[in-house]
Amino acid sequence: MTEPSPPPFEVTTSALNKYDESLLDLFAKDVAAQATRLDDLAKQLITLNIAIPGLYATVLKFISGDKAVVNDPVLLLITFAAWLLALGFALASLFPQRHQVDPDSLSEIETFFYRSAQHKRKLLAAASLLSFFGICFAVFSLFV
Repeated sequence: MTEPSPPPFEVTTSALNKYDESLLDLFAKDVAAQATRLDDLAKQLITLNIAIPGLYATVLKFISGDKAVVNDPVLLLITFAAWLLALGFALASLFPQRHQVDPDSLSEIETFFYRSAQHKRKLLAAASLLSFFGICFAVFSLFV
């Protein structure tokens, strides 16, 4: 015996009103703008990681005077290595990545924007942490 197939069901939808259309439009623009906002953050981190080592060297010179001697060169090396790595991660986040995207597939386009932002977010999180640790090591090295 064969079981009867379930009757087909109808789905009725209504056209989007202006409010819903504007929300969808703002959502799409926000997804697309994530990478731009992260690029702006990367530029700020690059500026920070270029300026801070110079300021640190200047402050060290003013504090120590002509007899400026580094007490712990390993700590100084760690400090500048952290800033250099942070600068590298921030720069790497600005370089574009290649993705294969079907321009007719909205889900692939959305995935492209999310993956691009996620990649930048990971690099910028690492750059931010390294910048912070570099600053902490710099302050610590002044008192050691």
